[in-house]
Amino acid sequence: MQAMTINESFQLLNSRIQPTENEMQAARQHYATIRTRLETEFEVSKCIAVGSFARGTSIHDFSDTDILAVFRKPVFTRGDDLISSDTALEKVRVALAERYPNSDVYKDGIAIAVSFSDGQHVDVVPGVFDSMYRDKWPVYLIPDNAGGWMQTSPSLYDAYLTGANTKSGSKLIYVAQLMKFWRECREPRIPLSSFHIEMVLAYEEVCKVATTYADCMLEILRSLARRECRAMHDPYGIAGNIPAVKSASQRERSLASVISSRDHAANAVYADSQGDIQEARRQWDIVFNTKFPW
Repeated sequence: MQAMTINESFQLLNSRIQPTENEMQAARQHYATIRTRLETEFEVSKCIAVGSFARGTSIHDFSDTDILAVFRKPVFTRGDDLISSDTALEKVRVALAERYPNSDVYKDGIAIAVSFSDGQHVDVVPGVFDSMYRDKWPVYLIPDNAGGWMQTSPSLYDAYLTGANTKSGSKLIYVAQLMKFWRECREPRIPLSSFHIEMVLAYEEVCKVATTYADCMLEILRSLARRECRAMHDPYGIAGNIPAVKSASQRERSLASVISSRDHAANAVYADSQGDIQEARRQWDIVFNTKFPW
């Protein structure tokens, strides 16, 4: 039997990391029950599925479900001003902890995280409507992890990523999934933001229709290394900067892994170009910490 090519190995890996229907169904169910709880306790305009599940870049076993819960402003207003976002998060935490007494409910950065017994993890980000961008895209205020509020526009970013994915021949979402799997494979796990990875892929047009997955992986690792895992400027100027990590120590650890993986990926691509598929596989297996299909 003829051995798989490197590209076929990447295709096999991508098929293995797709979320299962059971995972998707569980995510939808938790989304519905959390939305019902919030709508019962507060004046909620709407709940929006955001993040990896909404963008189709979630992966098997690892991706969280993210919800932007848009509250009516009076819920988080005292006098004429918005209350501290930390206070808003605590209100949401208390309401969800009462609904899910057997689950771990806690503040995680700008969200309230709920860890369910089935292994599902849901992040709830509270927000309020702020304005419209170019009379088309709603902009919301969400916690900034420092007690204040910052702007975001999920539908605008989703449209940006969708456009880049279409231009890539639908390759971008698969490379994003491969990068997320790479992130989870490393020991310890690399704390790079999923959203940051996707935005860098889109902004730098890493994924081309005729480019192999191996070349795309090498180019995104080169891009992250060149950027030194620092925040990227929001192309629309709404969020200011899009962070790659949450702290200087995380950036240092992430960058070291990015550089190491970049170098092994470069060796793999070169070996494959020279017809040495065994060496290429060995190098990619180092990148994915023994999880690359042989």
